[in-house]
Amino acid sequence: MLIGLKKVAIAFGVLLVLLFVLLRLQAWQYLAAYSGAGFANPLPDSSRLAANQQCTVQPLRVMSFNVMYGSAVIEALAARFRGGSTGAGELPWSVRLPEIRERIASYGPDLLGLQEMGEDSAVEAIAPPDQYTLVSYHLGSFQYGDSALLFKTARFERLDSGQLWLGDTPELPMSLGFRPLSMIRYANWALLRDKASGFTFLFVNSHFDNAGANKEPSASLFRERIARLARDIPMVVTGDFNTTADTERYRRFSGIDAKPPLLENAYTLAGSPAVAAALHPDRRIDHILAGGPCGVAAEQWLLDTRPLKNGQMMSDHDALSASLRFFAKTVGK
Repeated sequence: MLIGLKKVAIAFGVLLVLLFVLLRLQAWQYLAAYSGAGFANPLPDSSRLAANQQCTVQPLRVMSFNVMYGSAVIEALAARFRGGSTGAGELPWSVRLPEIRERIASYGPDLLGLQEMGEDSAVEAIAPPDQYTLVSYHLGSFQYGDSALLFKTARFERLDSGQLWLGDTPELPMSLGFRPLSMIRYANWALLRDKASGFTFLFVNSHFDNAGANKEPSASLFRERIARLARDIPMVVTGDFNTTADTERYRRFSGIDAKPPLLENAYTLAGSPAVAAALHPDRRIDHILAGGPCGVAAEQWLLDTRPLKNGQMMSDHDALSASLRFFAKTVGK
């Protein structure tokens, strides 16, 4: 009996060591890369796209919303193992979903960045596939929409898309972050062309980890790989960055400290409308940003703080929307 238990203990120990090695040496990511999903698609060549840039386009209606555990799979797991609770005291996803769908539809965004989504079917339940094209991460039948982005199919043509993984090796999929055993995070991107005008731009959506050990290097990586592209091509960025706009980290990932700034907050581009202090970007971690070689302004910026109709919270974040206007800069400006 004792010999049998000893063998089990040894086998279990070996399994733990192998698991640690798989995670520590990123074997998990290499398996994902070589299993058919491949390495991350390279970001667009911004210098090539800079030539003959078209700046005049009809306003872009943009929305960013962290919906909080937007997944039927997560709801089912919570129901089975945690009595239905996912920890924040919110109603189940299936109960909140109809009003989230209604809220999003009321804004009719051309570009929609969602955070904390799961499988494609959950995303499509709030953004109909007959209206929107979804960009998310797929590995076989596995779907991971934590930074899902969508665009109106009738208005835009997708030229390219991919993910930048927020970890030590950004080209390797399924990164567990800069700190071992963290959440899988990525910046999702799509190069789009407006069918009516030819205006070509990069749309990016991301969800930074809430741990400083991950979001600090994520901010630097985002600046180096993504924000810098705004020197050459127009860019729209949405996301939950777990970072308020009054911090050094925000200045770093947005490039607001560059001359001229790489990306500016839609709140600023809208003329910094008077809002309660609690609603100001300096106190918020969700942002809509824009920049590029064209002129850009925001005709509207709105943080929607309305709860569900029964008074309970729709999410632990508020939906953020803006209407962005890109235009040709005046010579000398």
